[in-house]
Amino acid sequence: MEIYTSVAYVVTVLCSVATSSAKESVHRARESHSNAGFNGQMEGSHHLHWCGNVSYKVSGSSCCNGNITLGLSQLVADCCGSVAYNPLNEICCNGSILTRSSTYAKCCGKDHDKKTEHQPGSPPTRPLPILSDLICGSETYNPHKQMCCSGNLYKASALTKCCGGDAYTLSDDNVLCCNGILHLNVPEQSECVGGVIYTPANTTCQMSTRPRLGEHCCGGQTFNPRTHICCNGHSHNKMNGHFCCGSEVYDHHNQFLKCCSGHLYNLTHLSGKAECCGNLLLQNNKKICCSSSTNSIMYETKPNHHCCGHYYYNTSLWSCCAERLKPTPKPNSLRAEYRLKPLRDLIPEMCNKTVFFGKVESVALENDMRHVLLKVVWQVNMKSEKVIKDPWLHVSLDHCSFPATDNGKTYLWEKNHNGKPVLLSQPVDLTADIYMLYYVCYQKKG
Repeated sequence: MEIYTSVAYVVTVLCSVATSSAKESVHRARESHSNAGFNGQMEGSHHLHWCGNVSYKVSGSSCCNGNITLGLSQLVADCCGSVAYNPLNEICCNGSILTRSSTYAKCCGKDHDKKTEHQPGSPPTRPLPILSDLICGSETYNPHKQMCCSGNLYKASALTKCCGGDAYTLSDDNVLCCNGILHLNVPEQSECVGGVIYTPANTTCQMSTRPRLGEHCCGGQTFNPRTHICCNGHSHNKMNGHFCCGSEVYDHHNQFLKCCSGHLYNLTHLSGKAECCGNLLLQNNKKICCSSSTNSIMYETKPNHHCCGHYYYNTSLWSCCAERLKPTPKPNSLRAEYRLKPLRDLIPEMCNKTVFFGKVESVALENDMRHVLLKVVWQVNMKSEKVIKDPWLHVSLDHCSFPATDNGKTYLWEKNHNGKPVLLSQPVDLTADIYMLYYVCYQKKG
């Protein structure tokens, strides 16, 4: 009972911290490729975009001038005419995609292998994009005079902002951008909370009614959190599961269901082991998942290519250090074998291991080593319930071989057989992720 009480206390404290920080969050517009010519906008819970009249996922495909290129994510691609390519390892010259012979290779008329002069020891300079190369939808535009909102052009100004495919100014009255959708003629003091517009004085769940005591909103309806669970505006009976995957609910005990970044997969008809790569499912050895704290992207495997964060690079062109690419190949450099995963992808394997949540307080470099000072948020052996009370740990990592860690962020760590901490996860959510780990592991233990 004591350990349950401790866990409940930790979750309660973390919930209050998350609640206060959530009130300070702001809507962040997604950056678009400056010279790729992509178009379309977000739709639905599975991150679909439109390419002409066809929908596609940017995590596994690209759109160039109305044509879809499969197998290469738009997040790391550029366009060469109507075909997408990986600018790390390839170059587009006169409409042809060629393999790079050097990181400094440039196009020069019909001579595709012309190289620009580069002074040893100085970083490569990337020329500013030509204004005529900037494309919004199917039109070129001048970013000093116009702005591109999901394929639509608008007059640019310091107060003009994008909201999905629409634009608005901060001085507009009765206008509210909520989850990429622009709402007009909304009452004053309206707020966007969890994708729902609230006017505290007279509306509940987007309806002009006064709430009854104890009612909670789920989309446009109310629900009882004791018997139901709300997933992205959709209410589900808790008998069908206690965790959300996008707008669906699922039972984590069902080994044939796997949630990948909001997309629920049924593994009943699959043979072999499958793992998540962002919102995609990795099922065979011909593909590889490269991931960072911001993106997880799937690539077709190629010889002499390795992951560096979410990039897949040619080792004869680049080298990688702490998930950062450098245009200086090092044939004898160590390959980074560690790929950080979202915490949910590590459950329930973690239930029988000694793991802890460590917050990075500071980082110092010395020669080739990165020294990390960790503050243990919570540490427990799930198997024996042995709580380790020392809140401070000093961890030394090979700087280039291990993924980068950010100050102030919390990660899941494991103590190996030598007692040395090993980094396991991407930055964790201090409420949902930690609660899920303890919920699943202690329920499994019981």
